[in-house]
Formats: sequence, structure tokens, C-alpha cells
Amino acid sequence: MDIRAAGDVTEESAVSLADWAELIRARFVELSITPHSGTGLRGAVRSRRLGQLQAATVRSAPQTFRRTCPQAAAADSELLAVGMIEHGVGHLEQDGRRCAVRDGGFAVYDTTRPFTWSLDGAWDMRVYTWPRGGLPVTDAELQRLTARAVPRSSAIGSLVAPMLHRLTVADAPALSPPNAVRLAGEIAELAVIAASEPEPDAGSGANADQGLFQQVQEFVEDNLTDPRLGATRIAGELFVSTRTLHRAFARHDLTLANWIKERRLQACRRALRSPSWHDTPINQVAAHYGFANASFFSREFAARFGTTPRAYRQANRSR
Repeated sequence: MDIRAAGDVTEESAVSLADWAELIRARFVELSITPHSGTGLRGAVRSRRLGQLQAATVRSAPQTFRRTCPQAAAADSELLAVGMIEHGVGHLEQDGRRCAVRDGGFAVYDTTRPFTWSLDGAWDMRVYTWPRGGLPVTDAELQRLTARAVPRSSAIGSLVAPMLHRLTVADAPALSPPNAVRLAGEIAELAVIAASEPEPDAGSGANADQGLFQQVQEFVEDNLTDPRLGATRIAGELFVSTRTLHRAFARHDLTLANWIKERRLQACRRALRSPSWHDTPINQVAAHYGFANASFFSREFAARFGTTPRAYRQANRSR
């Protein structure tokens, strides 16, 4: 484990799963960590103190962090925490709720109870923690606020998210100790207010489905090569029911299965006209994008584009 310090900023890195788990425990709380692929894991944490607030930038590979019941019961540290996802997508689960956080949005969680963060892709997470003692929020109140995503684009998010982000940048302003303590407490209150503030029309089924529709589109585009891509996989990743998924697409007179097929066909068409795929057999191109049956792929391709995959490739090679 490598540790460097400059002023009130500390940078720590780990090059193994064991070291990474120890770094996370030392900097935050004890968590069970599961890499999404392989067993090796590298990661880095850059943190600074502002009174009782720790503001940290966390970067590593795709993985899942779990605070288990025994770990929470041990109460090694009792923290109010805010997780902000600058890049990638994070899924937070706590107190019976699940939410997806992305694009500079954030969510509140509490280390005194079990929680799960699942992080995919190239992610960049900012974590803000305060000791639970002394904060003006009761356990009952906090349980109603956890795992509720606050989008950066929301009214309250547009005010609070930039302030949180500013605390983790390299040239964050230095404050006197009294002002640092005062500001840390006020930021905690703002985060609690943000998590408790409902967005206008948040209960609207149409608005909620539109947001989900966009999330599914992005997820499908990022996972076209996954043979398991379908309603069950997507619902699990986005923490919604398959019924909710189908309803979101029905509002646009679409079906999820047809949407996935369309995006895969478009990806295959791009590959068939790309020089980098010219030597790849057509059935392998199809299989790469989720079409296990070559005959089915040829029929669907011809129905969609008016020509066979072979004729399409040949026509584009001659240009």
C-alpha cells in the first residue's frame, strides 16, 4: 500500500484485493468487496479533511461493496455518508430501497446499517462522510432518506452537487479550523435536505418511465455483446421490476426485446462495413453481438435492411 500526504490531502493506493479492503476499512468502514471480474484489484483514495467532514475521491475497477449485518453491528465507525458518482453508474441499496446514481448525482447512506454499492465500468466516486454523533438527524429520519438518488440536474441537486464536487478538487480552498467545522456541518444539513426534497412530478408515472427509458437505452448500448442481455438482466442491474421495464417501453409503442434486436442489428451493420471486421466470418460478427443463430440473424438482417449480410458486406467492400 502506497501513502502520500501533502498538506491536508492524503493519497493512498492499493495493488491487491487484500490491500484495497484494508485501505477502505481504514479510510471509511469495514466492507466486503467483490470484484466483478478476476480476483486482482487496484484502487486509490484521495481524501482531505474539512472539520469533521472527510471528502474523498475513490477510483478502482468494477466491484461491489457490501456492509454486512455483522459489520454494521460491530459499529467500528458510525458515519453518515454521501456517495456522488461523477463517471459511470453506481447502484445503492439500503433500507429496502434501491437507486441508480450517475452524472454527478448523489445519494445518502448510513454505515450503522447494511448497505450495498455496485459500481460498473470506468467509475469515479466521491464519498463524503461525517460522524453520526452530533448531526441534526435522528435514526428514524435518516432511514427515510437513504438510497434516494438526487440527480445533479434536479433543482436541489444543482445547488448541492457543485458544492460537494468542489471539496474534492485539487485546488479546493483552505479554511480556518472554526470555519471548516461550521461549513462541514452546514454541508451535512444540505445533503440531508436534498435527499428529503421530492422533485416536482417525481410521482408521475410518465416522468419516471421516461427517465428509466433513457437509462435502459444507455445500458443496452453499453452491453450489446452480452449474451445475457434481456429484461431480467437489465431489471436486476437497474433495480426495477421487469414489469416496470416493459411499461416504460410501451409508452413509446416499443418492446424491450425489439429495441435490443434493433440496436444489435445496427451494430452488426456497422461491423460489416468496417475494414477492421472484413476478415471476420459473418456468423462470428453476429455471435459477437448476441445472435447465436446465424440463420435467424440473416433473416432479421434482410428484413430490416433489405439485403443479406453477405451482400451488404460485399457492396461496402467495393466502395
